[in-house]
Amino acid sequence: MCGIAGIVSLAGDSAPPAVVERMAATLEHRGPDDGGQQVAGPCGMAHCRLSIIDLSAAARQPLRDERGDVWLITNGEIYNHEALRAELVARGVQFASRSDSEVIVHLLAERPDDPEAVLNQIEGMFAFAAWDAKRGRLLLARDRMGVKPLYWARSGTWLLYASEPKAILASGLVEAEPDPAAIASYLAYRHPIAPRTMYRGIHALEPGHYLVAESGEVAVRRYWDIPTPRHDPSRSEHDYVQGTRDLMEEAVRKRLMSDVPLGAYLSGGLDSSIIVALMAQQSSTPVKTYSVGFGDEGLDEFPYARLVAERYGTDHHEIRLDAPGYFDLLPHLIRFRDAPLAVPNEVPLYEMSRTLKQDVTVVLSGEGADEVFGGYGDYARIPFDWRKGRALARLPGFLASPLAGGMDAKYGPATYEADPVRHFLAGYGWFKPAEIASLLTPQALAEAGKGGRDAFVRHFAAADGRSADDRVLYILQKVHLVNLLSRVDSMTMATAVEARVPFVDHRVVEFASTIPFDLKMRWRSPLHRARAWLSYSDRFRERDDITKYVLRQAFAADLPDEIVQRRKVGFKVPLERSFGGQLTEIARGLLLSERTRQRGILAVDAVERWLDRGPEHGGGEFGHRVWMLINLELWCRIAFDGDEPDLRQLATVGARR
Repeated sequence: MCGIAGIVSLAGDSAPPAVVERMAATLEHRGPDDGGQQVAGPCGMAHCRLSIIDLSAAARQPLRDERGDVWLITNGEIYNHEALRAELVARGVQFASRSDSEVIVHLLAERPDDPEAVLNQIEGMFAFAAWDAKRGRLLLARDRMGVKPLYWARSGTWLLYASEPKAILASGLVEAEPDPAAIASYLAYRHPIAPRTMYRGIHALEPGHYLVAESGEVAVRRYWDIPTPRHDPSRSEHDYVQGTRDLMEEAVRKRLMSDVPLGAYLSGGLDSSIIVALMAQQSSTPVKTYSVGFGDEGLDEFPYARLVAERYGTDHHEIRLDAPGYFDLLPHLIRFRDAPLAVPNEVPLYEMSRTLKQDVTVVLSGEGADEVFGGYGDYARIPFDWRKGRALARLPGFLASPLAGGMDAKYGPATYEADPVRHFLAGYGWFKPAEIASLLTPQALAEAGKGGRDAFVRHFAAADGRSADDRVLYILQKVHLVNLLSRVDSMTMATAVEARVPFVDHRVVEFASTIPFDLKMRWRSPLHRARAWLSYSDRFRERDDITKYVLRQAFAADLPDEIVQRRKVGFKVPLERSFGGQLTEIARGLLLSERTRQRGILAVDAVERWLDRGPEHGGGEFGHRVWMLINLELWCRIAFDGDEPDLRQLATVGARR
């Protein structure tokens, strides 16, 4: 796990070493153990190393092939590197190190004109840059599911790339400008959707894609996608259950590869508990596990985490946060994120990573299970609500209204008459389109365009041929999961910790795509399914159906019943309970300022009216949405004003308004 950055002249000019140095300096937090740079002709590349496999100097990057034609910098881990190494050695290739990354150099040297063949051989999480000096060709590539990030930008005849946008901005060749479409996307979906980023002109290389720059041309291509489901009617439920278990055991086994200590996040939920159980079954020493919370009995999952820790005798650690320090960390973490934070639990994730760094360098986490195996009932059942709405549309209004079960509260009136994309977004978004239109200035709104909706249209089109239910899971993996993985990467790498996520092993994902939807989300009985027709997904989820059914069955014998049978909770940050009026006071002090008005993004008067009306805008989610607006303006001040405001002081200003 590392940080990479580089620059290539598309016109053949010499790369400037000073630019490479500036870019590398911004990524030292990702790789504090070592570093290396190579500047030759039109190409300059830099690597900040977090040593995981082969801690010796022989593994220092950039790495090169035997002839010195191909140079490589990598961020990530290649889990099948030993098998690939054996094949290469059998063909006469000589290695200079035990580094897992070195196999990529030799594979590319063998097949320089077929990057897809190379990418389809390697398994793991990775983002890499390879320079073929003989051909004058740059190759950038990102792993299949997007565990590791990679960004790029063009400035005249220069192409720049890095693990984080801040390195591209540090080059001095790309100006920091906000992207109004990304801002609208953040308000609607909590993040911009790749390839868009919060900065105009800086692009995220999408998961499963690679970029080739050669002869002055730049092309981005896809080499892998989540397969279209092909359900085999001859397979039984037992086959899917056993297949899931076997592949997860293998995914965890591969991710125990390390020359440094490792541990696991243990929230007390199903997903992290499965990871810990599999780690413990394959480890000869107690697994180090870590939980985090606010000491709030109504929200903390400490008791559930202890059940798993006690069953497997882990070396367990509980990290308790206090409310006063929460807001102090927001500006600091936005600098690492290069974007507004997406969810309030990013702060606890960072604090947990910072604490566990004292003991371990590698941590396994449970992200991906919900998107791959069907864990979000409120999202995955949106097609069920749509079908219900279409049926109700055929009834007279006096009959349809009571049968709707309050569905308009989630989707708005008559969204069942809309196309599936619009209906999905009505149930998936945070700020509704009308709210975004009122909270942004007319100029920002005009520049925002579709504000991310176009990306959903594109992904829905790519999911054509799937059932409506499978299509939503595809969308969640392509959009929702990528954002979660970005959050994990930025918050762990901020503390020089490598996070590994077994549930997004591409073989697990490919197998899960063959599992019928009703084995992922199963109705508890025909009666429960009938009752769900009188409600909608936010209300009946995990009451009338069972989420991640096949996953629960696969590991029912490995975990306490309290873990296997409990409903999904998610890590909740008690924004309003712990921070009380301070949340709104900070918002007023920050969002209603003259500086915010002059920026021309948020319509300050409309924001003030929105705050005055309070929780009627979002009910129980009002605090979260206030938090999002705070994060947006904080990011603007940090990214464009070079300022890191004191939120406690702003709370005082807000209280006086």
